[in-house]
Amino acid sequence: MPTDLSQSPVGTTVPITGTDRRFNVPYELDAFMPAPLPRELDLPSETWMALSEAMAALGRLDASAHLIPNPQLVTHIATRREAVGTSALEGTFANLSDLFAAEVASDDEADPRVPPNVREVMNYARAADAAYEWVPERPITKGLLASLQAVIVSGTESDGPEAGAVRERQVFVGPKDRPITEARYIPPPPGDQLTALFDSWLSWINDESLRDSVHLLVRIALAHYQFEAIHPYTDGNGRLGRLVAMLQVLLDGILKSPVLSVSDWLKDHDTEYRDHLLQVSVSGEWTPWVEFFAEAIAVSAEDAYRRVMNLLALQEELSQEARAALPRARLAIDIADDLIAYPFLTVAAAQARYEKSNQANRNAIGQLCTLGLLEPFSDTRYDRMYWNKRVFEVIER
Repeated sequence: MPTDLSQSPVGTTVPITGTDRRFNVPYELDAFMPAPLPRELDLPSETWMALSEAMAALGRLDASAHLIPNPQLVTHIATRREAVGTSALEGTFANLSDLFAAEVASDDEADPRVPPNVREVMNYARAADAAYEWVPERPITKGLLASLQAVIVSGTESDGPEAGAVRERQVFVGPKDRPITEARYIPPPPGDQLTALFDSWLSWINDESLRDSVHLLVRIALAHYQFEAIHPYTDGNGRLGRLVAMLQVLLDGILKSPVLSVSDWLKDHDTEYRDHLLQVSVSGEWTPWVEFFAEAIAVSAEDAYRRVMNLLALQEELSQEARAALPRARLAIDIADDLIAYPFLTVAAAQARYEKSNQANRNAIGQLCTLGLLEPFSDTRYDRMYWNKRVFEVIER
């Protein structure tokens, strides 16, 4: 049975009835309606210390990103790591190298060479890229979220008329292979109340006056809880909610570039993550969840800082090798400079990126293969492809 939330201090329950068509099982359950988010919050000194540590780690990470003339070299990697981690939290698993290979090989959503699990992870990466182009110049809007959700579920079982629309049917949180009567949590039913909850949440996260009364990371933690509690879409809520958290960081300016990936840490603490979210609804206590979220940010930011510094060191190493051996090979040097962001390459991809002739790119890739900076990738699903293993050794270290 779903968790009893009838006594929740931060919401109410409403009765719902229906039939779970997947199992032909009728149900009479209570759905949870979260109350509006607070406009101020008293937190103990230990929580403030955790928040301060997380902010310091974010500041250090942001400073490291400023060392990079082209921050996209690192943000591209961070976004793909987040795509893999956030998808794994929802039960879709793919290797980072598989994602990079698929993105280089094809931008066709229906390409049969790309396995469904990899395509779903690609969806998130595409959504994140689009979202990061949207902010920080513009606020988070319902239209933005609708378009991102539609991209996330594109080509999956959840694609169709409901993609990008606030849901019009009841959903649940729990194992997909079990009936709704065994769900862990029942979000609000569809209809006017769900729409009102979603609109209220959107107004809250865009309320500039809250900057003075609620700490940035507290705002993000509370907003993430509420988004998951509302569950406004039929699918993709977890991935979209975690993406929104990153957008809030960028909108506030604490990070100038999306170089942070939190989902790997959350994946390693999956049970705690989901338990903390549910316990807010059960107990109304915000402190444990805020402290957990602050720890996720702090550890992930420190990890990202080390990765940025290691990638910069590797870029310097690869660049020096190319310049020493090929001082006049401008295109080969450019490719070597970019390997930390684009460790997979085809001749066609290089031609599109560097706008040189097909033969020039073939020559440059051949030169880098001779140096050992590129080598053939053995996956036979795709056309001739090359990669640099050392980049992945640094990313996954």
